[in-house]
Amino acid sequence: MKTRTLLFNAVICAALCFTAMIEAQTIWRVNNQSNYDGVTLFGDDYGGTPSFPVFKEINEAVQYASVMDGDTLHVEGSPTLYSSATINKQLTIIGPGYFLTENENVSNDTYEAEILSITFGAGSEFSQIIGMNIASSSSSTSGRINVNANGVTIKRCFISREINFTSGLNDVYILQNFFPDSNSDNAFRISSSSTFVAPMEVVFNNNICKKKLLWSDGDGVAEIMECNNNVFDSPATGELNLQFNTGSFQNNIVKTPGAAANINSGTNQNVQYNTVSNNGLFSGTTGNLWVPNMNDLFVENGTSDGVYQLQEGVTSNVPGSDGADRGAFGGVAVTNRYNLSGLGAIPV
Repeated sequence: MKTRTLLFNAVICAALCFTAMIEAQTIWRVNNQSNYDGVTLFGDDYGGTPSFPVFKEINEAVQYASVMDGDTLHVEGSPTLYSSATINKQLTIIGPGYFLTENENVSNDTYEAEILSITFGAGSEFSQIIGMNIASSSSSTSGRINVNANGVTIKRCFISREINFTSGLNDVYILQNFFPDSNSDNAFRISSSSTFVAPMEVVFNNNICKKKLLWSDGDGVAEIMECNNNVFDSPATGELNLQFNTGSFQNNIVKTPGAAANINSGTNQNVQYNTVSNNGLFSGTTGNLWVPNMNDLFVENGTSDGVYQLQEGVTSNVPGSDGADRGAFGGVAVTNRYNLSGLGAIPV
């Protein structure tokens, strides 16, 4: 009898834990075409109910009492911009991606979820944003993701301008994003304050970056913990394209003609297995490959992000340090590779 009681109690505890886990991972919808007003209308024109409304804006969902830490917001594509949002809960925010009129196997209506800016504030630690279009306007604060909390992951997003950090953060993950060559020339916003302390343990992997990546704080050149499997294609200006310290700079492709870099104070320490267009760049480092004509490396035709895929069977396409392709579409783990249009790992 005692054994049965213990077993019964264990089953009940497991069931309660499972129920709590399900409740803590509720999926909520956001669509700015919804009629939600929070009083009499709950997005019923888009299938919402008083218990599970379809919110009109991200901030409405964040402020809703039933939206808890660990929940997910599905931000649906729309012909109009979403209002800028501030996140103060631990949430996963998923949009439908970008370049939806160019790539295949995307949503039928091809509407993106465009928002001018999003800020991760206190309480949003370990949040994620995936598949959103951070669009720009005439305002210099638009097109920006502001990170004011630790452990934030920015993944598979289109980032018009830059990522802006508050001082003294830890653990920021910037993965599989697309940075266009417009609106700003640097992927990170550099603080002008002499007391600014750059985040520790920043990971910048599998991005397509058509901007410079110059990184500094009040003490000078700052650190990016990992910078692997990216494609850097910023406009050629005769100035530095890359400047930071790092523990790992591997399997990147620097496409910019005549690119210049200052990695680890010019020592090129921890620089390995990169493909470059400039003959002198990273000279003497392990696995360094010079490809004077990048047209021999990338596919001949494609979409805005698809043109950064590598041609198969050409001599300039050599494996990286892990035996897989170099560049944003490379790496051993398929889930870590850049995904066309920034589609999230959810049904389309």
